[in-house]
Amino acid sequence: MHNKTTPDAAAAALTTLMHALIDIECTAGLAQKEEREEYTLFALECIRYTATRSLNDAKNILIADCENGGGYA
Repeated sequence: MHNKTTPDAAAAALTTLMHALIDIECTAGLAQKEEREEYTLFALECIRYTATRSLNDAKNILIADCENGGGYA
């Protein structure tokens, strides 16, 4: 059985990652403006969480697509 990645799943995964990058950019910008150590540490934790969550979401979208034979659920 050959699994193919459909454009819908790829688009959903890419959209998830693009939204994460926008969130990360905004959070980093706020941290840079504040220039307070405690806020910067909090912002870094937010960035780490956003990146991890989004990468896992994108991975799960692509895995589900492969398991469904190319039909994004």
